[in-house]
Amino acid sequence: MKQWRVFAIAFLFCSALSTAMLLTARSPIAATACASLTSAHLLDGTVTSATDITAPFTTTANSNAANAATITVSAPFPFCKVTATLTPTADSSIQMELWMPDAAHWNGKFLGVGNGALTGAIWHTSMVRPLQGGYAVANSDLGHPISSANWALGHPEKVNDYAYRGDHVTAQASKTIVDAFYGHRPRLSYFHGCSNGGHQALMEAQRYPEDYDAIIAGAPWNQWTHQNVEFISRAIALESLNPAKRSMITAAVVAQCGGRDGGVLADGYLNEPQRCHFNPASLLCTGADAPTCLTATEVAAVEKIYEGPSDPSNGLRLFPGFERGSEFGWVGFGAFINNLWQNMIVEDPSFDFHNFDYTSDVAFFDAKLAARINSNDPDLSVFKARGGKLLMWHGWTDTTLEPRSSLNYYNSVVAVTGGGLRLSDRSGDDFDDHDHDKDDHHRGRGRHNSPRENLEDTQEFFRLFLAPGVNHCGGGSGPNSSFAYTLANDVGAMDADHDILAALDRWVEHGVAPNRLISSHFTAGVADKTRPICAYPQIARYKGQGDPNQLSSWACTDGTERFERDYHDELQNIRSDIKTDDLDNLPNGGFVKKPRH
Repeated sequence: MKQWRVFAIAFLFCSALSTAMLLTARSPIAATACASLTSAHLLDGTVTSATDITAPFTTTANSNAANAATITVSAPFPFCKVTATLTPTADSSIQMELWMPDAAHWNGKFLGVGNGALTGAIWHTSMVRPLQGGYAVANSDLGHPISSANWALGHPEKVNDYAYRGDHVTAQASKTIVDAFYGHRPRLSYFHGCSNGGHQALMEAQRYPEDYDAIIAGAPWNQWTHQNVEFISRAIALESLNPAKRSMITAAVVAQCGGRDGGVLADGYLNEPQRCHFNPASLLCTGADAPTCLTATEVAAVEKIYEGPSDPSNGLRLFPGFERGSEFGWVGFGAFINNLWQNMIVEDPSFDFHNFDYTSDVAFFDAKLAARINSNDPDLSVFKARGGKLLMWHGWTDTTLEPRSSLNYYNSVVAVTGGGLRLSDRSGDDFDDHDHDKDDHHRGRGRHNSPRENLEDTQEFFRLFLAPGVNHCGGGSGPNSSFAYTLANDVGAMDADHDILAALDRWVEHGVAPNRLISSHFTAGVADKTRPICAYPQIARYKGQGDPNQLSSWACTDGTERFERDYHDELQNIRSDIKTDDLDNLPNGGFVKKPRH
């Protein structure tokens, strides 16, 4: 007994000593005053300024942007504004900003935010709300100061900074500066971006899974190369469509399908566009051209935009088309059809998108940039294994980037990360019994036996929200306030039931995965429509009674049949891409089906 007591006392003493040593090792270094951060040592760069902000200040909405609007940045507490230049290569010059609340108001977390399009600016508008919420928040221009692709010509390292490296070195530098300012590194790190920012978000999860603990990817431009092919295909088709007729087509679509898909006809948009099989040939003019009908050439143009581009040599689909109900906003994007190709891809100022070859030019594009710039890898196993959480969302009436691509990507992750499907299996044997058997028993080599189990495994770390009536990165006629990440979007309550960043934070901090987001549409600052946006594959449907603009009149309903159809379609996409040895085409693929008539 005496020996036991001696051992116990010794054990407790050693434990106390070990704990004391551990606490000493973890004790924060002294915090640095904001103005002194100019001497902070960065691995690949230099702090160029550090300024205490104690009152509202005026800045541009986007730095370096021509004719950018001005905004007033106001926080309920002082904060430190740091600028830095990052130089991971001799040809790099990445400008970044980091805004840090004073220590008393910091929530202990770091948030990186994304950009849009070809960027060339620090997006101050995306930094304001996170700062006000207590985050240390950073953004960069990804290495160039202009929004066209002129910077890319002859600068492959700048292309790499834009494609994948800029966000990584910004995260590294930001954490170093945070450590110096507060005396310790952030407890948690998140990333939030939409459009090209969504591409950046998925790139971080795939290429640098250690950078962030949790990520939001909105309307991601993740199959970057083939989305640019779609820009060309769309631009050519739109040349044959009278733009004055776009809203007329949408009205015809809603008249046929609206209110029959779980939504409300009076909304003016579709609740579930996948269920609508509107045929543009129903608008074919029976006589002379008129504002209320489509010529045969216009019918073909609309069908092409619904279909998306494909390789005429083999019928392989290269990218999805737009959903029915989005016609009102179809436009082309000039910077992505000539300037981008002339400066970043073919590097030839004589390039003309009208001469684009959907076989040879696509192959050249993929060979040159796909491995560097596409963030479409469905293997998120490393990010998942370290406890990462990912939320992705897309508006169904997005008229910039096609929402079906996000749906396809999600289901490719369900198959590969959730189900263990091996993309290296060129024989296609992994698909033998994955073809949507109703009994849910499959003899493929994935870890699970059914698509639903694969989905459940994926939902433990990755969830998708598809928002009816919401446009690109927000706005639109549908409830969109849950996704506000810039000052231009509607803003509702910022708690975890209403706001996607707060929902992500609750998932990480408390293990409560979001099953729905309560979102509103605002007119003149007043919420006139509040609905649930349900985690895929569930679908929000009107109960058939009560005010459809009130949350209580809607319910998230089972979407198993929808998921099984989508999952089956994605397996066909993956099968076609494996058998054609074209994994650059993931998650979109398959072979073109004739439109329904």
